[in-house]
Amino acid sequence: ASLEIDQKQFEPKGLETGKLETMTSESVGVQPDSAKEDSAEKPLNYLNSSQFTSELFKIEVKNFRPYTTVAMLKKRMQSLGLEPHKVKVMPNSWMAFVTFKNADQRDKALSVLPGHIWRGQALTAKLAKPKADPFGNAAAADSGQSSSTAKRPRLDTDTAADSKPAPLSAEAASELLRDAVTPLWRLGYEEQLKQKSQDMSSEVKQLTRQVAAVGGISAGSVEMMPIVASPVVDKYRNKCQFTVAWSPTQTDSVVVGFRVGRYRDGEADVYPPDTAAVVPTVILAVVRRLQALLNEPDMKRRAPPYDAKRHVGCWKAATVRCNSSNRTLLYLDIHQPFLTANDTSDETEMSLRHFIENRLQNGLLGDQDGCVASLHVVYTDHGGGEANGLWRHLGGDPDITETLGGLSFRVSPAAFFQVNTAAAEVLHNRIYSMLQHGESDSDNQSSALLDVCCGTGTIGLSLARYFSQVLGIELIADAVRDAQLNAQRNGIKNASFVCGRAEDTLPREANLLAETVSDLRVVLDPPRGGLQPSVLSTIRRCRSIRRLLYVSCCPRAARSNFVDLCRPASNKWRGDPFRLALVQPVDLFPLTKHCELLLLFVREPADAAADASE
Repeated sequence: ASLEIDQKQFEPKGLETGKLETMTSESVGVQPDSAKEDSAEKPLNYLNSSQFTSELFKIEVKNFRPYTTVAMLKKRMQSLGLEPHKVKVMPNSWMAFVTFKNADQRDKALSVLPGHIWRGQALTAKLAKPKADPFGNAAAADSGQSSSTAKRPRLDTDTAADSKPAPLSAEAASELLRDAVTPLWRLGYEEQLKQKSQDMSSEVKQLTRQVAAVGGISAGSVEMMPIVASPVVDKYRNKCQFTVAWSPTQTDSVVVGFRVGRYRDGEADVYPPDTAAVVPTVILAVVRRLQALLNEPDMKRRAPPYDAKRHVGCWKAATVRCNSSNRTLLYLDIHQPFLTANDTSDETEMSLRHFIENRLQNGLLGDQDGCVASLHVVYTDHGGGEANGLWRHLGGDPDITETLGGLSFRVSPAAFFQVNTAAAEVLHNRIYSMLQHGESDSDNQSSALLDVCCGTGTIGLSLARYFSQVLGIELIADAVRDAQLNAQRNGIKNASFVCGRAEDTLPREANLLAETVSDLRVVLDPPRGGLQPSVLSTIRRCRSIRRLLYVSCCPRAARSNFVDLCRPASNKWRGDPFRLALVQPVDLFPLTKHCELLLLFVREPADAAADASE
């Protein structure tokens, strides 16, 4: 698991088109006063756009059972022949909002769902109001105009109508950015560790109470080890994702940096990353060079940055990766609909795509300060994201290489790799020591390691020398190929990797491993939200699994996973429960509030034997 500084822009809801000859940086990047007034008057104005938004086809579903997840509700609707586009289950309620791609699909849902019996409950469904555009809400609040959907603070009546926030000073902008990106920057590192240790201790207490509430075994006897510090506390991030936008402080100037504020709050200002202490010097150099290139007159005229307020523009994000040798990789997220709408057929001027790629190659590849060793672009559609975009390697090496624990790993543009390399090595050592807790190294001669959600194989390959066999399971095919390549380049013969869903792949692979080893141990390193219950149910039914090490960067979000592993056996949760035996905080993210937590779950041999006899 890893925490990324998420600076991606949000799903665009419209695209304004126009003639390339008349489009300038001013007309594209600066919202006219009339547009601001229109937004203030109509926070739902985006619904009148010619571009698709599923908010037009939205319903409210109620009366399903508690603890229903998005996946469960979506699967049920699909079984009824419905085609939900987006599903949002509201927390601590029995209500969800569901959108569809057209009126026919919405109307079909409204005819099928009301009265449908699901898990003993009769569902209800009705039309739902579309949500307001956050920027419309913010504009309405700033202008002092009323809106049925806009929330605004109380303002002085003499100044509310015409008041506009003054541009931030450089010092104020710097402080705002540091508060957003590195919220613990005012504390010394020892104080940061103390605060994180207290937070993790509180989280473990909450967890043990929930385990006790469901009847889990030995819920109160959990040992928490002292927090492990990161070897480095600043300039440690080997991957940073930046937003490209118009500067909030300089007219007609492009900035590459971190977005401060949230889209849902109507805030999207971007400030340079120079004062963010987690960003390495080599990445800052790339950002400055890229920013200078994007501020060239021809570039601003033909390819302005993406404007989240108006949903138009070219550049959405820039991601820079670096290794310990200061080699850098850059990939840029380009809004494909803008290129499609604004390309030129004029033979006197090269195509927009050719112009962009040619300028990037000439300006960013080479040996000068700020140039990169690997350059890529990804062309993404409306809301498509990087995973569904068209990737192009523009020049340099296809990837960069990083050394971790004496092994060499390929780091491709979209591959998962821990953002703090030095701390990742400490993390891997702690994972092994926890898997061995209370046992000797000789016990591993007949043990196998199952690395679930293995990514590019960093954990499994780092621990391969301690086990007779290592098997990694990963859903993303590109990551599996990277893992296989990493095993080959490091000469590791006892590790293999398979691509597939964990709940489908794990039973077969675990049974095959159980035929050759007497002890199967598991490392789970899922995304921050945790795993689907079906994966945990599958793990509990695998009789040969005795020890499980869960790597979590957000224990609160994954808490239900931990509870499910410890629940007493039942018709739903077959197989003997695990017992939470040990937890270990490891700080991978200095200067932030986040902390990695390792949780060791054990199932005694007697329990496994009883399970096998069922």
